[in-house]
Amino acid sequence: MAEIHLLSDEIINKIAAGEVIERPASAVKELIENAIDAGATRIQVQIEQGGKKKIQVTDNGKGMGAEDLELCFLRHTTSKLTNADDLFHLQTNGFRGEAVASIAAVSKLTITSATEDGESGRIVVKGGDVVEKEDIQASRGTTFLVEDLFFNTPVRRTFLGSETSECSRILDIVLKTAISHPEIRFDYKVGDRTVFTGVPGELRSRIAEAIGSKVAKSLLPVDYTEAGVHVSGFISPTTETNGKRNHQFLFMRNRPIENKMVSKAVSQAYEPYGAQCKPVTVLFLDMPDMEFDINVHPAKREVRFANGNLVFLVVTHAIRDTFTKDLEANSPFIDLSDEFMGKPAQSSFAGQSSFTQQPTAQPAFAASQQPFGHSAEQAAQVLPQNDLPWENPFTKTNYAGITPAPSPTNASFADKPYAAQSQQAFKQQAQAVKANTLSDKKSKYDVSDDVQDLFSLPEYGKIISLEQDLTKPEQHREMPWTPPAFFQIANTYIAAEDSNGLLIIDQHAAHTRVLFEQAMESLQNNIAQDSQELLFPELIDLSKQEKEIFRNVDEQLRKLGFFVEPFGGDTYQIRSIPSALPLSRAAKAVHDFLSDVDENDTKSDMVKFQEAVAKSWAKTNAYQAGDKLKPEEITALVSQLMITQDPLKSPFGSPTLMRLTLDELSKKFRH
Repeated sequence: MAEIHLLSDEIINKIAAGEVIERPASAVKELIENAIDAGATRIQVQIEQGGKKKIQVTDNGKGMGAEDLELCFLRHTTSKLTNADDLFHLQTNGFRGEAVASIAAVSKLTITSATEDGESGRIVVKGGDVVEKEDIQASRGTTFLVEDLFFNTPVRRTFLGSETSECSRILDIVLKTAISHPEIRFDYKVGDRTVFTGVPGELRSRIAEAIGSKVAKSLLPVDYTEAGVHVSGFISPTTETNGKRNHQFLFMRNRPIENKMVSKAVSQAYEPYGAQCKPVTVLFLDMPDMEFDINVHPAKREVRFANGNLVFLVVTHAIRDTFTKDLEANSPFIDLSDEFMGKPAQSSFAGQSSFTQQPTAQPAFAASQQPFGHSAEQAAQVLPQNDLPWENPFTKTNYAGITPAPSPTNASFADKPYAAQSQQAFKQQAQAVKANTLSDKKSKYDVSDDVQDLFSLPEYGKIISLEQDLTKPEQHREMPWTPPAFFQIANTYIAAEDSNGLLIIDQHAAHTRVLFEQAMESLQNNIAQDSQELLFPELIDLSKQEKEIFRNVDEQLRKLGFFVEPFGGDTYQIRSIPSALPLSRAAKAVHDFLSDVDENDTKSDMVKFQEAVAKSWAKTNAYQAGDKLKPEEITALVSQLMITQDPLKSPFGSPTLMRLTLDELSKKFRH
């Protein structure tokens, strides 16, 4: 009996669905692409429970008639290909004819569509089988309603992320597609709450709607062509430090794609500007049809290039060419030619007021090196217009290759009869200023040594002495472990001698371990950490994705010392921050925290979620490489590290310290 047999259509459809529809975001992506191919100018997306319960995509495209409705959910049915050659000249997003069939095989799918001619209908498919079909009246366009996704593949449903995680992935799909088509209106809702609205307009406006207006305003336009490869879009300047990995968008003919080689090209182009540079890029690639292949991955998210090295170089050149143009456009230009001619410099700015500038005194030159026809005698007659000593600027600097020669007429100004009087007056004025500076502190302008603490509430205000009170004994806090003397290496590592050799501590890893355990204690015991209220709240702009994440971690943020509240639109205000966090890092700390929580979302398991939040908070607030620490800060850090549960490793698994023993040191110095 033969062991090889044909699979049933049901199994085949489920296998195909697993390749194309990996999660709710995959279904949203395929349905949005179908709407774009149908010529829609408005696309509405609404989900519930992260897309597991409901996904509804509505468009105003050309719609489908009754015959198309009965074919659209079958495998390998499409209106976008007629022969094999069309695969190399694709002008649409979809072409496989598998998306709708894959969705219908693992959900309850209701399709309602109507054409411009008034032909309309509805069909309901469950698990790949038609359960209902009827003629109804509907407006032009198509609506796909997906319910109970993966109802007949429970294992696939088990491996889905939390509701927050799936909503974030769907938002990412919506934002990428919206950026690639700024001419289309997009509306994205989670339940009845509007998360994103994209109004038709220019690309920069759409970027502002997607990732923030502050970022969009600073972007530099890219328009570069080389060897038949065209690169366009926008990139952030080299000073951008708040970019995220999900803020790098790549498109191939308006199709969102992923390509590691292009991502590496972007990183290499920004590499000379330092590791702190985190770019925001929106790049569109275009090239001849035969130079790329989109038919690589079932989900069509990857692309293969015929000459990957060429694309790599062109993308790198495009970014650096943009930097060069920006530098040329914004660099100041100073023309000194008029000054050499002894004429007043003419301003090139429009609207210059019409005043007459007095000619400035010019230095004397040797007769053998007379510039521009001036004689040494004429130059020697020019004297300074004030009583202060005047120094010839041309004696130290060689301007345009002109070197002044010594001349009897260019004698030292100190030799002039009135020079001694001017210098004496100058000395007297300097002594008077010094005397006033060092005068008695108790003048009528002095304030009391005791001042009001402006950062406390009035009812809790206290008087803080500005001078150290030497009459009170200094209170020393008992340390569970008394460390030896420490010193910093490159403001990154802490070194000290112990009985076994040299101890070297990574200050960032060590502080991360300390803060992680403090955060876990606060979250598990519901204890709020100390925070400092800002006298003037700091405003920050959050992207759509960051706003969604913030809604789910706001409570945890407050326990950890952050108090952030909406200020209107995409703007939020930071009211308080952890007591040990510098104010200069407040905004970056919030952005980094939300980014890390998004990448480590595990809210379905509360313990893992708390660990993810604690790790993100510790990583964000810990001392960074390059931070200069005071001796008392170093001592406190090492003492706190030694009483943690695992002082040898950071919460991310990296070592916090290492020891170089005396034996190892002696080996280094042996012949």
